[in-house]
Amino acid sequence: MYPYTLAPKPLSPITFYILLALSRQELHAYALKGAISNDSLGSIQAKPGVLYPLLTKLFEEGLIEQTGLKPAGKSGQERTHYGITHEGLLQLKDELKRLQHAVKIGEAAGLMADETPTDIQRLLAQLHEGDEP
Repeated sequence: MYPYTLAPKPLSPITFYILLALSRQELHAYALKGAISNDSLGSIQAKPGVLYPLLTKLFEEGLIEQTGLKPAGKSGQERTHYGITHEGLLQLKDELKRLQHAVKIGEAAGLMADETPTDIQRLLAQLHEGDEP
């Protein structure tokens, strides 16, 4: 894929999900919080004390941009909306390629063949351990 020295630095999980959400549409911070939770299947919770400083950092790094104040939600209150920049999109694509490569390795190793959810697999393994003398 890449020579080792040129491989892009991996994105943090929360940065990945921010860029992923913004690749689909502009969002304000509260809506972004929900998109991150939904897209990560609840594994990432964007707390305000983390989200707002991170949005500032991503803005300063040129990965996202403020797209203006727009009405949001039922109240229609104006909120700052964010969008992904071209550089943010490129970094997201690099991360998706990196993750896709890892999935291909997992598939080749047979790790993806069992479609039973992993939480059920854990439960079955615990039950099986209880059966042994």
